[in-house]
Amino acid sequence: MKLTKFRVENFRSIRDSGWVELDDIAVIVGKNESGKTSLLKALWKLNPFHKVGYEIDREFPTGRRKEKSGDQVVVTAHFALSPDETQALAALHDSAKGITEVSVQRNYDGDYIYNFFPSSPAVDHDVKWVVGVIKDNLSELESPCSEHFKQQYQAALNKYIAEVEGGDGSKVAVAKAASLKSQFPSFVQQGYDNQRVQEQQQRMDEAVKEIQATPWRKVADELQKRLPVFVYMDDYRIFSGAAQLDEVLTRKQRKQTKSEDETIMLIMEMAGLNLDEEVEKGNQEDKRQRMMDMNDASQTLTNQIANRWSQKRYEVMFQADGQHFETFVKDADQKALVPLEDRSKGFQWFFSFDMTFMYETQGSFAHAVILLDEPGLHLHAAAQRDLLRRMSAYAEKNQLIYSTHLPFMIDFARLDNIYVCEENASEGSRVHKDWATADKDARFTLQAALGLSWSQSLFVGRFNLVVEGVTDYWFLTTISTLLKDSGELGLDEQLVVTPAGGASKVAYVGTILHGQELNVAVLLDSDKEGDDAFKQLVHSWILKERLVLRVGQILGAAGNRALEDLFDEAYYVAQTQSAYAKELTGKKLTLAAKPGLSVVERVEEALKAAGIPDFNKGRVAKRIMEDLAKKKLSDLPPTTVGNFKKVIAAANALNVGWRKA
Repeated sequence: MKLTKFRVENFRSIRDSGWVELDDIAVIVGKNESGKTSLLKALWKLNPFHKVGYEIDREFPTGRRKEKSGDQVVVTAHFALSPDETQALAALHDSAKGITEVSVQRNYDGDYIYNFFPSSPAVDHDVKWVVGVIKDNLSELESPCSEHFKQQYQAALNKYIAEVEGGDGSKVAVAKAASLKSQFPSFVQQGYDNQRVQEQQQRMDEAVKEIQATPWRKVADELQKRLPVFVYMDDYRIFSGAAQLDEVLTRKQRKQTKSEDETIMLIMEMAGLNLDEEVEKGNQEDKRQRMMDMNDASQTLTNQIANRWSQKRYEVMFQADGQHFETFVKDADQKALVPLEDRSKGFQWFFSFDMTFMYETQGSFAHAVILLDEPGLHLHAAAQRDLLRRMSAYAEKNQLIYSTHLPFMIDFARLDNIYVCEENASEGSRVHKDWATADKDARFTLQAALGLSWSQSLFVGRFNLVVEGVTDYWFLTTISTLLKDSGELGLDEQLVVTPAGGASKVAYVGTILHGQELNVAVLLDSDKEGDDAFKQLVHSWILKERLVLRVGQILGAAGNRALEDLFDEAYYVAQTQSAYAKELTGKKLTLAAKPGLSVVERVEEALKAAGIPDFNKGRVAKRIMEDLAKKKLSDLPPTTVGNFKKVIAAANALNVGWRKA
């Protein structure tokens, strides 16, 4: 089951968070006390490893006492099912075939509410199945049995079956079962009939239990078993590798354990050590066997974590003297033993999380939703970047949601997965992607992150044209250079072209540059992704509509149009044929005449028809750039030159207007 989106309601400062969509990683950005922790903790309690419930007296929002009720839903989460899970559900009942998605809710009472998509399994068994279960369970009486009991029992059973067959499946069967069961003692004539009564009453209970397990209930129970565990960790966990074991055991028996005790017990359990046994061994004379046990436990835990991270390999070593227990962690390539609490805060965080993660996923390190609250606070900037890479490793077999207000914890290559969390008095804490309306503290984190990344890669000027991707940047700047080399007008020298890394990121980059009081225009393809970015930019009042250039409008063409449509179609097809020469051996690429589709979409269709399922337009762009490097402007088709001139003229006109203003 893969979490696709979630929503938190009625929890602490959150009235309704709004939907948060998730692929592999989502980032929640916001200032302190904005509701980030509440969001993660509410989601964590949907299915934590340790069965922790919601606490209505402490966690229900204040000021809404009349609404306070155990049936108030806290989290709604949507999960996509894998093909294996879909097949497993179909095997339970015909009505469960085709289920591909499920919504799981949990309320303050701890109840789970399931909704299935595109359709729900049956909430009741059909009558024929119910009657079959009853007959299989109750029809045959075991001997010895008095004739009187047999006659009375069979008459009552036949009447019961007739009533069930004329009713509404399992609901009627269950409702009438208690009545039938209560009649059995009245049929007794012989002593051994008493035993038959007990047997048949037990079999009736078994039949009712089976009937109550409706297809809907079976599907819900199956998915409950498959629900991913949610692992939560913040950055303030007390962590110690040393302890007096007898004192830990005493506090455990009195149910007064400290957080340090919990950590020690967790480490020992993952290493195969038993606290009670180790306390007993601490009082014994046989030191040699205990040393061997500690060495074996050290190797056991080290083997489990040895290949966790390629960046740093470490070994765990345990030592025990009487009741004193000590955990050492050493780098694999170093000899020195270092007590765990003497390692850096950053290392302790990693080690602590590894232990928690391994424990709560039963050693699999997989199929979990990881919730990290402000990770990396103890790490310096370079180590935070390293943490980002390691967190990507966490997300390879899991899903990861983390909160932060640190610029270095923002991955500028994944701007589309960033959410802003902020609180206002009237609505409570909300989570959204509308950077333009976010408070200045939330925007600062994003602005700083983008500024840091651009300082390492891109130039940003006073006048900026943001384009969707690096291939757009290549095409525009290269054709501009060819125009200038031929004595014609190219892009204005003061206009800086900035690739955003995709249509979904154009709005983010445009918003941040605009927030820095720079002159910004954007160039978007005329397709769905471009439409979405346009709405974010214009409808949110970030940019005026005239500052958002659309390829289709510039070309005066309806339907989907991408920047690749600036090239003459025959030229683009020829370059695609060349880029895919090996795969297209003996085949000629021919595009269907579909006015509503861009040249990229029609090339993709043509390649699929030729047996090539995946079209890499970057591969074609590289071939075009290699070709353009050998050409002069006069070598290009007039259509190509004319189209690029239109776009360049539109961008230059905006820049001239800015400068005059």
